[in-house]
Amino acid sequence: MLFESEYHVDIPDTDLLTFLFSRTPFKDTDPIWINPANPSNHVTLAKARDLTHRIGQGYRDLGIGATWGAGKDIVLSYIENQVMVAPNNLGVICAGGIHTTCSVTATAFELARQIRLSGPKILICSPQTRKAAEEAIDRSGVDGIQLVMMVSEKLDIVDVSGKSIISDRRLAWQRVTDPVILERTPACLVYSSGTTGNPKGVVITHSNIVANLCQMAFHFDHCARKAISDGIYLRMPGVMQNAVAVGIFVQNMMCLQCGMQVYMFPKYDFPTLMSSIKKFQLSACFIVPAIWNRVVQECTREDLASIRFAMSGASPLPLPLQLKVHDMLPDGVVLRVNWGMTETVTAASQPNVTEVDREGSSGRLLPNIQAIIISPEGKKLGYKEPGELCIKGPNIIKEYFNNPEATRAAYTSDGWFHTGDIAYFNADGKLFIVGRSKELLKYKSFQVSPTEVESILGQLPGISDIGVIGVPDGEGNDLPRAYIVRSQKGKTAALSEKDVHDFLNPRVSNYKRLRGGVRFVEEIPRNLNQKIMRNVLKEWVEKEVGERSNFRARL
Repeated sequence: MLFESEYHVDIPDTDLLTFLFSRTPFKDTDPIWINPANPSNHVTLAKARDLTHRIGQGYRDLGIGATWGAGKDIVLSYIENQVMVAPNNLGVICAGGIHTTCSVTATAFELARQIRLSGPKILICSPQTRKAAEEAIDRSGVDGIQLVMMVSEKLDIVDVSGKSIISDRRLAWQRVTDPVILERTPACLVYSSGTTGNPKGVVITHSNIVANLCQMAFHFDHCARKAISDGIYLRMPGVMQNAVAVGIFVQNMMCLQCGMQVYMFPKYDFPTLMSSIKKFQLSACFIVPAIWNRVVQECTREDLASIRFAMSGASPLPLPLQLKVHDMLPDGVVLRVNWGMTETVTAASQPNVTEVDREGSSGRLLPNIQAIIISPEGKKLGYKEPGELCIKGPNIIKEYFNNPEATRAAYTSDGWFHTGDIAYFNADGKLFIVGRSKELLKYKSFQVSPTEVESILGQLPGISDIGVIGVPDGEGNDLPRAYIVRSQKGKTAALSEKDVHDFLNPRVSNYKRLRGGVRFVEEIPRNLNQKIMRNVLKEWVEKEVGERSNFRARL
């Protein structure tokens, strides 16, 4: 059965920079990216436009786009969030380069691996990351990399001698309207390791980004325009790292397109975030379930009084937590849960502007997107039949960087993109994500979704985070095990393994019980998108189980 979005939006055939600067509702003097520690350190629309041209010329002078044309030369950023992140990104694209990123949490060893994978011509660091960047260049064995440093306090980018690389001349970006060229020209390269630890470079083109920005704005513009009609701009806490899709495309681009000011936090810190929401009257929150969980546990409704738009994404959000957040938000504001992946640029589904979801769905397909649900045997399924979600749309990537094998494996023979998510649609057209195909556990011919078990355990008071993984029993079964982080309340109440079993067992089928046991830990390993790194949980299991000689199933 074919599932299609009930919405359609016109997507222009134009390059990304022309699209962004022609669509923005900001006035020249309006600050867009703001340093919350020093709000006078900001970038206005006029400054952003000027920097895009002059940074573009600076990178062209360093060879970006000079020899092979647009979409060939790579510039790698290894920087914390700051106000020059977006102008730099736009300047790279102006020069005809491909902008790629590496998390500042990465070690020199990990950065060196990404250097070898992407082969950048230029590596951008900050004063805080310079030492690791220099070490990574040496480790990589890649010759000819030029190191430059971002200094946002001065709205500058300098070379290793301290000389600004931002030109006094202004490079005009290439204006493109040919859809074939737009579909083939990469603008960004985002490394998506998912939960496996094996990074893949996701090649995202001009047309992919413009399409997804239009799709996202179809719903979001309603809220942004309402704020502007009230005489204000939406204000967003920029807490997502600029190495992930939301950090790149929402904090750097959608904000410019729709009119949303972004307060760029160099690192996430919950108390600072909450105090800043009050201090700066931040009103648009794109944050992950783990942060919403802390909001519910530690904040009051008054703390969220300024919020006009709230969204959760990047990892599953249990319905009970969603409903608790609903009740804390101001009247008329609901928590919107979206679904997407790096390969869709950002989101591919979310509720419409008038919808209050209380069923645990991820909303509806965004405009111009089609989907099918397929069984393990490749059969197309219908309503309320869970299977792998496969999609088509103008925002879906066409390839992985220098990885034809992964590219071929990502698509069905008739061109549908394998998301790897297990999902279903109800008769009303809502999408429900129920797990990951590669994460499903098998116990005596039954399938167990770790996400489902985590969602149920998340309702137990005293738990702040959970990760469920399978423990092999040597007979072909995966015995579900829960790694649990106790909240302060849980520590005070001495939450025990028996308490966990007693809570879960009456709520699930027998085969979903935690036969692999419960382990209390200080932290659940999560990647930049806050998805559980189940490969790390597997390593924990392997280390403990060893030869399995001391392992015994628990009921």
